[in-house]
Amino acid sequence: MNKEQIFSIWAPDDSPWSRWAKPVLFAHLDLPQIPVTETVADVNWSPPPPGGDVALVLDLPGAEGVLIGVALAVRGYRPVPLYNAVPLPAGESFINPVNDKPLAAVNVSPILGALKEGAEKLAPLSLPSDAPPAFLLDANRRGGERKMLPGEFDNRSLSFTTDFPSALYLASHGIQRVILVQKNAIDPQPDLAHSLRRWQDGGLKLERLRLDPYSKPESFEVARPSWYGAMFQRLLARLRLRRSRDGGFGGWISAPPSGG
Repeated sequence: MNKEQIFSIWAPDDSPWSRWAKPVLFAHLDLPQIPVTETVADVNWSPPPPGGDVALVLDLPGAEGVLIGVALAVRGYRPVPLYNAVPLPAGESFINPVNDKPLAAVNVSPILGALKEGAEKLAPLSLPSDAPPAFLLDANRRGGERKMLPGEFDNRSLSFTTDFPSALYLASHGIQRVILVQKNAIDPQPDLAHSLRRWQDGGLKLERLRLDPYSKPESFEVARPSWYGAMFQRLLARLRLRRSRDGGFGGWISAPPSGG
């Protein structure tokens, strides 16, 4: 399969959620990828989707979201990849040979491999067009607390409210509640909190669960985040995230100009 065919499997024309699937990583499927170790993902925590009213948000590190998303597809959910970070350009090693440190803020190569391998498992499933969504995010998207240096590739990214359907759109497709799934955290990341709060304001019920260690789903409310709404967008602009010319986030950090 070529990359266009792989993307069409993840974002088929008949799914109402495909308009939110991000093509960023799919455009780079011709780059070398890290093979994904076969694991059996336990998704028994998820409500049965047929006739259900639940959407899922998987904010999980690296390829884990893709692996669990494919397992959820077998159960009847439509996984929707929302990965926005650009991989290192072709020919670049993730480990910098100069200092043996990661050259890029976020390693998305395992996600690339998981998306490619996952397409082969999704293709024969024939999910119905009304399959409820499971939105996939990389929990490592913000790059942790790492300080980026000149000569490094800054592909940190954020989740924006525009990356998701509105509460009204979700409700019009039968969604009444959203479950946030994270690995070892219970509170949503600050950027994602804005989208969850908008859904909450729109009348959707929010639940959350943690996979490691496992915690049962519980209802929760998102407090009004700082810089909520339009003010938050202006704050994000000041974070100087690097937009790629090909879409998504990623760019080299140049050395500051010398002056005297």
